Order: sequence, then C-alpha cells, then structure tokens
Amino acid sequence: MPHREAAVVAFASGKGGTGKSFLTTSLAIALHRRGRRVVVVDCDFGLANAHLLFGVKPVYTMRNVLDGGVTTEQSLTATPHGPMLLAGGSGIASLCELDAGHMALVARSMQWLARSFDVVLIDSPAGLAPQALLMALAATHVVVVTNPEIAALTDAYALIKCLSRQPGCPELHLAVNRVLEPGLGLLTYERLAAVSKQFSGCSLHYVGEIAEDPAVTHRRLGQEPLLVSHPTCRTSLAIQRMLATMQQQMAGLEPIVCTGGGIDQRMTAQLARW
Repeated sequence: MPHREAAVVAFASGKGGTGKSFLTTSLAIALHRRGRRVVVVDCDFGLANAHLLFGVKPVYTMRNVLDGGVTTEQSLTATPHGPMLLAGGSGIASLCELDAGHMALVARSMQWLARSFDVVLIDSPAGLAPQALLMALAATHVVVVTNPEIAALTDAYALIKCLSRQPGCPELHLAVNRVLEPGLGLLTYERLAAVSKQFSGCSLHYVGEIAEDPAVTHRRLGQEPLLVSHPTCRTSLAIQRMLATMQQQMAGLEPIVCTGGGIDQRMTAQLARW
C-alpha cells in the first residue's frame, strides 16, 4: 500500500566533536520555523546530548522504548522551540551493544515517526560501528559533518568509504563546521569530494560551511539555542543558508509517497546484511 513518509536525514561523523548535534538541533528549529513538523532522534544512546542543546529534561528516552515500557509516541519530548525530540538518554552502554531484537524495535519506532512527521532528523552516533552505520543507511540523505582539520577529514573519508560500499547507500552530503577562514569549507569539500570520487567512486554534495564562532563554543547549559537568542549572528545566518541548500538538494525536504518499503524495511534489509 502506498503511504506517506517523512524526509529522513541522518547527520553522521567519523569522529566526535565535529558539531554534529549542534547542526542537527539548529536545523530542526529552522525547519520548524518554516512550518514543518520536525522530530529529532538522538541515536547516541550512551552519550546523548540533543536534550541539553534543546534545554529539556526528557521523562522518557529511547531506553524506555527498548525496555518495552512506553510507546514511541509516549517517549517524545516537546521542546520550547518547536521540534519534538526522541532522546537517546544515558544508561545504555552504547548503540553498538544493541542486539538484532533491539534494532528491530528501533526500526518500528522510526517507522511510526516517519509516518507522523514531515521531517525526521537523525543524530547518528559518531564512528564506524555497524549499528551506527545502520542508522545512516536507513535515511534518504546523509549529511557527513566534519571540520577542516586533518584528523576529522581522515575520519570523514573513512565514514564515506564505509557508507558508499553498502547496497542502497543514500545520497551523501558534506557540511564543514568550525571553519576559520571564509571559503575554507568549499576547499575542504573539493578535496574530500575528489578523493571520494577517485578511490570510492561516490559523489558528495556540498551543503555549506559554518565559521568557528565564540558565540557557539562559549555557550553554557541552560542558554537558549543560538538560532533563538541570536537569530541574525553569522552562525545563525549560515545555518539558514545551509538549510536552503539542503532543501534544494533534497527535494525540498518534503514528505514523499512510498509505494515500496519504508524506513523500517530499509533498516531490516540492512540488518540482514550485517
């Protein structure tokens, strides 16, 4: 049966500390302001931080869903700035230690979310663990978040190579965060795109750069998201430009009509390959 499914975008990184969660939550707020029903799924179950960036204290998290204590709908947390959140919480050792049965529960949760919202943004765990890759491969688009430094680029390429080798790999996009000079993000993209094309045979799409900004790095817990407190600062404007580019590259980030399998079936198919 044909069914409506949200645009599903996974934000992934080869290493921690690239600013992936900051971009995910900021873009969610920007999308909500454009009239979209948005949910953020924090899949870093061991070291979740999206709730901190939204300034909320979830009553339930994905852990409660995995334990069978609550439904996906009950586990959602409303944020003061519009998007809903399915928090990763803490106390689960790591996504890497979830078995196939748990991942099947995650797949069913993602199915419900994709049919209930316009846009699902997945804050994937950093790194190359199979379950982390699975969350990215279940999306329709993946935004790889990196920094211009060599260590981050090396890890970003490793992630791109791993994803591109999997059947049904989504379209891959690149966001460059913490850029010290204007234009360095584009230069970083061009270098990484050339290496990815030559050695992995995959294409990358550039969604933009975010400058290194003390307004971001010096923020404290409890402060409003930058997009709310400083909507016209350079970082907030860069986020708006990035969202506009993503919409151009990702069919407007509009829901689609699926005539085949949805996100749950994509996850199940990927699980069967591991």
